[in-house]
Amino acid sequence: MNKKYTILIVDDKIENLQYLDKILKNQSYDIRATTHGLMALKAAKVNIPDLILLDIKMPDIDGYELCALIKKEKELKDIPIIFISALDNIEDKVRAFEEGGVDYITKPFEPKEILARVKTQLDIYESKLTIANLLEQQDLFVKKIMHEMNTPVSIISLNTELIEQNTGPSKQIEAIKASTKTLSSIYGDLSYKIKKESREYKISKINLLSFISSRVIFFDELANTKDIHIHLEYNEDIEVFINKYELERVIDNTISNAIKYSKESSEIIIFFGIEDEKTIISIQDFGIGLEDTDLIFEAYYQQSNKKMGLGLGLNIVKEICDKYNIKIEVESEKNIGTTFTFDINSIEKREL
Repeated sequence: MNKKYTILIVDDKIENLQYLDKILKNQSYDIRATTHGLMALKAAKVNIPDLILLDIKMPDIDGYELCALIKKEKELKDIPIIFISALDNIEDKVRAFEEGGVDYITKPFEPKEILARVKTQLDIYESKLTIANLLEQQDLFVKKIMHEMNTPVSIISLNTELIEQNTGPSKQIEAIKASTKTLSSIYGDLSYKIKKESREYKISKINLLSFISSRVIFFDELANTKDIHIHLEYNEDIEVFINKYELERVIDNTISNAIKYSKESSEIIIFFGIEDEKTIISIQDFGIGLEDTDLIFEAYYQQSNKKMGLGLGLNIVKEICDKYNIKIEVESEKNIGTTFTFDINSIEKREL
């Protein structure tokens, strides 16, 4: 082993501690042992172990109670705990797992079993730490990308507008503006993913006609690059109560997805209003269709024949809709098109 793991053994029987110490020390583990439960808790806080072997029946505090106390401590809650006990009934084993144990070994101990189970749990624990560290590094990396990306996108957007004012519209300028909109949308998704736990998303009253019209205008250049026409239809003026930024992520990702999978010179129909006694928003394209509507909301999912983007957009849509109890229906047929329908009864209020 590259790392010398520390194992804390808690058992009120000295002979058990000595026996386990002998088995585990032969594998170069650093062993600490105690017969007192509460003393074990204090010791674990001072010198955090990599794994705990915990007896159930002890005089001062039983193993279940001690496990619960350990799991309440922020710095100790992820440490794997293997229960060791003479109790062999199913109820005790089930409770051990319910309290947060990762394994259960019955007495009398078999040396090979002890070593195998300890090694397995330490390997799993080390893998979890590695994954957690990678995710932390990924988070820092994405934040740096976002910081570096924001200013150039703003400069490109501003200068493109100035060039267009001086030279007039052109297909080249429209293509640059469309690409900038795509980058802006990706930036919005990354920002939401990173900040969603710490940022407060206040609810406000939003007029759907005004809001969706602004999003259609935002995506106009992107749609024009494929000669796609976006039509907005409604049968009732509706106000909704939701955070504006979160609604933007839902609508923007669904529209950009519709553009992505639409055929050249086709159309996208956006509708909101009352249909079959439901208040809905629907976004329909006439494109290539989706391969698997059960997988599209999973993070990083990308359709095999259209490997574009980060695969985060629809996952974010699902997260936000779940938060506001908005029901989503997806109908898709190969080479016919796809329709996303959002039942927004949970957030809408019709004007009288």
